Amino acid sequence: MSCPPPLYPTHLSPIIGPVLQHVQYRLEKSWQPILQTAGDGSRTLPQSCKPLFTTDCSSAAIIASQNDESWYASYYARSCLFVGSLDIETAEAAAEKYRVEITRTCSDVIQAALALKGEWALVLANLAKESECHQTNKKGPPTSRLIVADGGKVNADGTPRKSNQTAIDARKVKRIHALNHFMLLENETVAGFLTLIVIQSISYPDTYTCRRITRICHRILETVAWHPRYTDLLGRQMLTAITKNIVTQPKWMVGAEWDVINVFRDIYCRLVLGQILQMGGQGPGLQQPPSANGSSGAVYEQAKSAERPLQGGGILIAPSEIPHQLLNALQGISVAMIRQLDHDLLTKRSAKAQKDRIRDFLRVAADGWKENQHPNQNFLDRAVAEESLLHNSNKSAVVEDIPEKLVLSNRKSRAEKANEEAVGLSAFSLTN
Repeated sequence: MSCPPPLYPTHLSPIIGPVLQHVQYRLEKSWQPILQTAGDGSRTLPQSCKPLFTTDCSSAAIIASQNDESWYASYYARSCLFVGSLDIETAEAAAEKYRVEITRTCSDVIQAALALKGEWALVLANLAKESECHQTNKKGPPTSRLIVADGGKVNADGTPRKSNQTAIDARKVKRIHALNHFMLLENETVAGFLTLIVIQSISYPDTYTCRRITRICHRILETVAWHPRYTDLLGRQMLTAITKNIVTQPKWMVGAEWDVINVFRDIYCRLVLGQILQMGGQGPGLQQPPSANGSSGAVYEQAKSAERPLQGGGILIAPSEIPHQLLNALQGISVAMIRQLDHDLLTKRSAKAQKDRIRDFLRVAADGWKENQHPNQNFLDRAVAEESLLHNSNKSAVVEDIPEKLVLSNRKSRAEKANEEAVGLSAFSLTN
């Protein structure tokens, strides 16, 4: 399948490409010292991340005069801040806050561009609500959530709809398709750096960013998973970052594990199993039939929604072995276990069953990784067993018995209730 013709002004590519390249470089240099220090097991902030104080200006000027990468790396590592004579604690807090905020802002901008947040996301939410309504009310008039009690119509967020809202939404949907296509399929520079930004951001130790990046990952998979040129980026680099987050179980990942596991599921289903999912990685895995054309080397038929990301997107018709190679390199994982994983995901295609099976599979890898780590090595404070999602299914709730017998009021006889009331009234006296 070849790329469709351009749908967006191509003159924007020379502008957006360098901008995305700079953003990718800036985020990489901002977090690189943090990630390297965490991998070494150190808990102290690296010197390169210290803000620039007045006393350090002379040495910084020497580095800046060289005008090489070392200056830019140090400049971004300290969040581009000059703090003068500010106290150390406040200065370090400011640098950390700025590093986190620039990363979150970047993820929010990408979400808005891909209609995952903001005004365009509301259009898709309206369409989803209407589709859900028609599917659940096939007989009789639809009782949509977009219709209020007085008969007026509202958007998914509760705001009133305009009289020409349908036409406005239709125009915005076309713009969403065009911009999505432009950013991920029309220009290799734009698509390449955008995808790298997303993959790198998965590993940045910030739960807010991680949750939002997982939504962007689903949109990328819906749009380009069918394209062979993306196979290495998705099946090796993105899946590696996702797997590392799950297996190493850093504390900042607590609460976002299911979102990350669902991205693992989306990648694996589309690149290996020939299954597509609904928009956002929701719903069961929809299995595509085997291809009848054996001469092309294709194993699965391409989904009809391959060029319509908002309807589920497509699959890689010739399954890739890259995810298998990645999983086989994990501690404690064998080829037989990978084959069993494939069989289970093909036979049990509900979202819950597949995510539970992936969790159980990666638990083995997490235990193997833990056993082979040096005691001093710790990735940003590893989540303990009580916090880890991978070990939740092994835990049983322990509720201690109350020290005295519990008697419910509705189980007491009338005589017992009357006796209690009499005893209670006898405790009060109107006279001293």
